[in-house]
Amino acid sequence: MKKVVIAQLSLQINKVDTFLKLAKIMVAESNAEKGCLTYKLLKEFATDNDFFIYEAYENEKAIEIHHSSVHYKDFVNSVIPLLAKEPSIETF
Repeated sequence: MKKVVIAQLSLQINKVDTFLKLAKIMVAESNAEKGCLTYKLLKEFATDNDFFIYEAYENEKAIEIHHSSVHYKDFVNSVIPLLAKEPSIETF
């Protein structure tokens, strides 16, 4: 069954450029994964430092593969210090 993940990220305002460089790599590598239907970075219209990541996968196993990938672990470890607050992540 198809699975969708939506992550809402608020960055420290002076860390947005660093985040975007990391996210560019993450988006490209995630979209190349087997089982990933789409992986998109979206920007909140009203602010300069709020973003959404929209992810769609073929099934739960594809999410598990994504979460065990080196690029996912590197991205998470690099982005956590750039956040202004705890991210919101929902899976449907």
